[in-house]
Amino acid sequence: MHIQRVVTCMLLLAAMLAASCSHDDGVNNNTPVVAPAGLTERDVAVVYAQGTEIIPNTLSSSGGPITQCSVSPPLPAGLSLDPQTCAISGTPSGTSPDTIYTIDASNAAGSESIKVEIEVKPEAVAPESLSYLNAAVIYTTNAPIIPNTPIATGGEITLYSISPALPAGLQFDPHTGIISGTPVATSQSTVYTVTGSNSVDSIEAQLTIEVHAATQPPASLSYWDAAPIYVVGQPISYDEPLSTGDEITFFSVSPALPAGLSMNPQTGAISGTPTTVQPPTTYTITGSNSAGSVTVHIVIGVDDPVTGEWTPADSMNQARFRHTATLLPNGQVLVAGGTRKQATASAELYDPVANTWTSTANLSQARQSHSATLLQDGRVLLAGGFKTGAGSEQSSAELYDPATGSWSPTGSMTDARDLHTATLLPNGLVLVAGGEGKAGALSSAELYNPATGSWSPTGGMAQARFSHTATMLANGLVLVVGGSSDSGVLSSAELYNPATGTWSPTGSLSQVRTDFATALLPDGTVLAIAGTDGNTELSSAERYNPAVGTWTQTGSLIHARDFLTATLLPNGRVLAAAGLAAGSDLSSDELYDPTTGTWAQTASMSLAREQHTATLLADGRVLIAGGLGRGIFARAELFH
Repeated sequence: MHIQRVVTCMLLLAAMLAASCSHDDGVNNNTPVVAPAGLTERDVAVVYAQGTEIIPNTLSSSGGPITQCSVSPPLPAGLSLDPQTCAISGTPSGTSPDTIYTIDASNAAGSESIKVEIEVKPEAVAPESLSYLNAAVIYTTNAPIIPNTPIATGGEITLYSISPALPAGLQFDPHTGIISGTPVATSQSTVYTVTGSNSVDSIEAQLTIEVHAATQPPASLSYWDAAPIYVVGQPISYDEPLSTGDEITFFSVSPALPAGLSMNPQTGAISGTPTTVQPPTTYTITGSNSAGSVTVHIVIGVDDPVTGEWTPADSMNQARFRHTATLLPNGQVLVAGGTRKQATASAELYDPVANTWTSTANLSQARQSHSATLLQDGRVLLAGGFKTGAGSEQSSAELYDPATGSWSPTGSMTDARDLHTATLLPNGLVLVAGGEGKAGALSSAELYNPATGSWSPTGGMAQARFSHTATMLANGLVLVVGGSSDSGVLSSAELYNPATGTWSPTGSLSQVRTDFATALLPDGTVLAIAGTDGNTELSSAERYNPAVGTWTQTGSLIHARDFLTATLLPNGRVLAAAGLAAGSDLSSDELYDPTTGTWAQTASMSLAREQHTATLLADGRVLIAGGLGRGIFARAELFH
């Protein structure tokens, strides 16, 4: 009996020891520990208000459990990182510039990193974008859904609401906007409006949700950025999938992603920090559920930092697109007008040295799709544009004086117009040409005289056009090319002679194009880039030779796009940035080498956008500001 008791006690002790040893940070010893992977931060780019407690910014991992967290550089004063959960919380006690923070989440098996962009302003600013990973999804009754998490940028959203009520069994978190739960009954396809708000303003996102009794295969799969170029050592802005049809419950990728990157198998989001250079490589991503699967191909490249990189600039105080940006003689950049929910009269100044935006005096009238021209005396002429809605084209103009930070009215144009061009002539006058008027495309042109503050008519173009480009050539003539007319997209080009006030025809583009960009190259030729033919975005490019008056084709871009910007860099290359293609905004960017006539991909912006502005700063960096993407952006980035 004594021996039996001893054996029994020994067995019990062995069992207790086994039980106590079978857990290590919540992981069974029989199951290999895996490193954290597929990290997702709730707010990836957020602007907090000084002195206001933030809603904790939480992080999730689809890989192994997180046991230790660190952040670099240190968070803004007043904010802290939980060393076990990686959640950011606290009350920012001072302002802080827009900074990328790298959060490293680790366990015994390894680590994964993700970036979060944080700025602290003196006062709250409006949210700029709101979207969901699953914007159109079909769920199955009695099957728990993968939580649908919003992705927001701009001013912190402090309250979420949804209308109408979600299908029975699904819950909506008003603090985080996360949709979760298990649907218990079928529901027809319904559009739900999610509103994210703070003390300044609100923003909306629409979701389409349907609930079926039986699971069907997913219908389609794509990615926000189908061809990103990342930079070694720089945490990426995670790339999320877009799908339609029934909910995708599992994602996989082949071949393995570049070293340092991982995919969340539940959400399909790609995140991490690439560690090795690699050329653009095609990856096949499969999204599946119990009924079937769908695939998509994306191309990912990783560059060395010396080939170009983007860093955050402070966000503007007002989100906007269809605005103007003008480099002032003092090195600052004046951004004026544009639209968010409606046309705005606000203006602000970017200081590249301090990396800050400050508000300046408002315009006398709200306007968008106007022109801005730096005059020889350092003032800025704003002309035309429209307010909000059809028929609101304007003929008014106003002048900004950087010395006083104020606007003053000046003479009005004869014709109200938007989407026109404005070119500073060598004699100090400003040539405004074409545009869209109250009755359609315009062929008229006018000259502004800064000395008298008045406009006078000059010769009209042979072709009415808007959304064209105008380039001041070295020979003193102005080249106007492409754009749209009331009857379609144009290929024609014309030359304006300031000495005679007349226009003459010159060689036409090889194809029609509008919503494109041009750049004057160091050799005096003009590069016309991409755009659209009215139906399809273009990748082609061509060069105009003023000596012979003809266009010749040059290398095509890697990716077709319209609504892009083109900036001549100090090294003679041209940066083609972002744009729109096949209904999706782009973050990819390319560099044109005039000596070889070829394009090479460079690092991608953190935000996909179109209808932004690009300004070459005095130090050679390029400032990208605002634009339209998942929302209307206040965020700015710097290329260098």
